Amino acid sequence: MRAGMTASPRRALANRGDQAGHDYFASMTDLMLGLVFVFIIVLMVLAFDQQQSAPTVAQIPPISPTPSAVSEANAARSDLLRSIAKILDDALPVTIDEETGTLQLGGDILFPTGSADAYPEALPKLRRLAAALDKVLPCYATAGDTSANACSNPHKGRLDAVFIEGHTDTTPIHTARFQNNWDLSAARASATFAQLAASFPALATLKNDRNEALMGVSGYGDLRPIDMSGTAAGLQRNRRIELRFIMETPGSPDVTGLVEGVNAARTR
Repeated sequence: MRAGMTASPRRALANRGDQAGHDYFASMTDLMLGLVFVFIIVLMVLAFDQQQSAPTVAQIPPISPTPSAVSEANAARSDLLRSIAKILDDALPVTIDEETGTLQLGGDILFPTGSADAYPEALPKLRRLAAALDKVLPCYATAGDTSANACSNPHKGRLDAVFIEGHTDTTPIHTARFQNNWDLSAARASATFAQLAASFPALATLKNDRNEALMGVSGYGDLRPIDMSGTAAGLQRNRRIELRFIMETPGSPDVTGLVEGVNAARTR
């Protein structure tokens, strides 16, 4: 009898503890549900406020129909390339690419294989190229004389830089003068610039609108082929000199005007 009487209070205490734990977890669950409900209400209110404050399509100012600065620059570069090619005509075979802004001269017509010393017969061709550049480039840059005043440039595009780039084929070279194709291509680019500047010294004085030197040189070795066929004709095409024309990018006033237009639409 005594054993049965002692077991009964223990069971009662255990049952009371289970009930207390159940009540505790039930209260926590109710609290969490309440917090989730409040969070959803807050999100709905914020979304509604955001929708009310956002500008409608009618509030955004219309885009100006005038050509953008980028379009002007591209159009100016295309006119520049066409003008140079027209002056050269059949005197010097060149290939222009208006999309990349380049003028290509076959390296084989300027330099012997493995050399950066121009053929004697190539010097008159480089002088013709220099004459064309001297006539056209001042129209898109800052010249040391007044020759640019006579230019007819209907576009607002201006030159930022003109790079004379040397390129070789994949035939490796290693001599006392040239350690690799990169050295050879850079030397050919430098030699081309030297010949152009010797023919028309004003080319070396041209500057962009930030008063920086306009013309520079670079060499890419065989890293930028234009013909991947591996044929003799393809290798010949890859041996070339390119003139790359870089235009000024749109200035900060264009970006500032866009930001101000959006801000004005939001405050209406």
